[in-house]
Amino acid sequence: MSARILVVDDHRIVLDGLRRLLGAESGWEVVATSRTAADAIEVLASKPVDLAVVDLRMPEMGGSELVRRLRSDQPSLACVILTADINDEELAEAIQNGVSGIVLKEQAPSALIECIRAVLAGRTYFTDRSLSAAIDRIRERDTERRAVMQKLTPRELEISRLAAAGLRSREIAAKLGIAPGTVKLHLHSVYSKLNITTRVELANISQRLRLGTR
Repeated sequence: MSARILVVDDHRIVLDGLRRLLGAESGWEVVATSRTAADAIEVLASKPVDLAVVDLRMPEMGGSELVRRLRSDQPSLACVILTADINDEELAEAIQNGVSGIVLKEQAPSALIECIRAVLAGRTYFTDRSLSAAIDRIRERDTERRAVMQKLTPRELEISRLAAAGLRSREIAAKLGIAPGTVKLHLHSVYSKLNITTRVELANISQRLRLGTR
C-alpha cells in the first residue's frame, strides 16, 4: 500500500533514522520531516500527506495536541504516536484526539512498520502489553464516568463540579444565583446517588472520572 508520510520529532537524528527506515518500505514516501509543530502544520497545508508519525513530547506543542490540530485541518489524516513513555492521561487524550496507533521507542523498528501498515489498512495498533492494560483502564473509567453522569441531573453535575473544585455552598449559591439551602439539597441528592458521604469523596470521584471536563 502506498503512503505519503510526514514525520515530526524535535531531534534531527531521530528524523534522519525514521526517514531511512520508512523510506525503505515499498510504496512509502517520507514527503517531509518537521522539527516543530508549526512547521508540521505548514507542511500539511502545502503537501498531500496520508499519515503522520508524531513524537509525543515536543517543546512548543505536545504531539497529542498537534494530532488534534492536524486532523482538524485534514480529518482523513492517519496519525501514529512514537514515544519513550506515555501515562494513562496522555493515552486517553491521544485516543480522543484521533491517534490510531502508538509505538514505544524501546520497541523494535519492525513494530513501527507493523503499526503503520495496520493504521493505513484502517485498523488501530496498541499491542504493547502496558498500552493494552492502560487502554482497558481508560475504557473502564469512561464506562463508569458515563454511568455517573447519567445518574446526575445537569444541575447536580454542575454543583458537583463546583463543590469538587473546593467552593463552599454559599459560594456555589452566589455563582449560580440560587439559595444555599438549594445547593445543600442538590449535594445531598448527589451523595445519595453516588453512595458517598463527604466532599472529599466527591472530589476524588470528580478527579478520577474527570467530571470537571465536559
